[in-house]
Amino acid sequence: MATFNETFRSHWLISIFGLILFVAGTVVLYWNEGRAVHTMMALDEAYDDIYSIQFTEEEQDQNFDGRIVHISGPILVGEPLTEPDYNIQLMAVKLRRRVQMYQWVEESIEHNYGESVGTEQSDSRTYYYTREWRDKIVDSRNFYNRHGHTNPTHFPIESNVQVADAVYIGRYELGSELKNKFQEYQELTSDIRPEDSSIKLHLGLYYHTNDVFNPVVGDLRILFSFAAMEGETYSVVGKMEANKLVPYVTSRGVRVLLVYPGALTVHEVFKLESRSQVLHTWWWRFIGWLLIFFGVSCNSKILRLLFLRIPLLICLAPDPQFPMTGNFVIAFSLALINASVAWILHRPLIGACLFLAGASPYLWFTRSLVDYHRLD
Repeated sequence: MATFNETFRSHWLISIFGLILFVAGTVVLYWNEGRAVHTMMALDEAYDDIYSIQFTEEEQDQNFDGRIVHISGPILVGEPLTEPDYNIQLMAVKLRRRVQMYQWVEESIEHNYGESVGTEQSDSRTYYYTREWRDKIVDSRNFYNRHGHTNPTHFPIESNVQVADAVYIGRYELGSELKNKFQEYQELTSDIRPEDSSIKLHLGLYYHTNDVFNPVVGDLRILFSFAAMEGETYSVVGKMEANKLVPYVTSRGVRVLLVYPGALTVHEVFKLESRSQVLHTWWWRFIGWLLIFFGVSCNSKILRLLFLRIPLLICLAPDPQFPMTGNFVIAFSLALINASVAWILHRPLIGACLFLAGASPYLWFTRSLVDYHRLD
């Protein structure tokens, strides 16, 4: 059996790369769990202090400045958002203009020819040029064959998002950060054609072209969409400041500012936010575990040598015939134990459960080993 030094020298590059992946995964997991803990505690703090405004007569004389509040009701917009060139006028929180240009696009296929008698290995590449609608400029100066495949260098009309200056729910104004949270866009369709005859309206898209069905390079098409039309009901949570809703900062420095569509109670809003945070947390857990798994896989031979030298850890040594299974178990255990460190100080029960789950493979194999020796 090779020694530890011999194994490391023969796999030093992949071992160092694996160690970097392992450290990166550990950092991601620790950061993610710490963020999850602080976010959960911030939501708990906000929920305990919140007041739900019901727009009753008794509340008109109350002062909510500095308090975190929940309000629910239809959106009111002060002035419409407009696109005069396209005869668009809309009472909404946001109006997005997405501009695409018809451009040349280069694609290539590489052909590799292997060695044969009397020949040398040679590489060739075939280039294809097609025309597509693209959101960004395709730099044709980098094309292999630039002749006849020239794109414009800039957009004559840029993509843009308009945000309404004044947006209200009841008599309370929504701050700029709250308005930016309206991200659920819907496509805007209109039958009103632009006055400019050079702009064509087809299937909800506005074309700057002579022929919608036969565009040329440099032609534009524009799609409009909006977020939060006036009259739609939304539920928001934030701090009241001079009759304006702004982010609420908890004692831990976490900013709480929530917006969800529909007439939701305080409990429903926080339930949806908690669910969203859980999904976000599990996504980063998966990323962290994946980094640790690849890090362990890169060092599986070295780990096997280390575990074989420790009697109680022999059972965890990756099996050379089935290395993926052992690497999976080790990465899973290390990820859970790492996550438990962030939770155990703030939520001891959750931290203890994560730690036991991470240590369970070791405990199970150790118990099996002890039972085996008893039988002997």
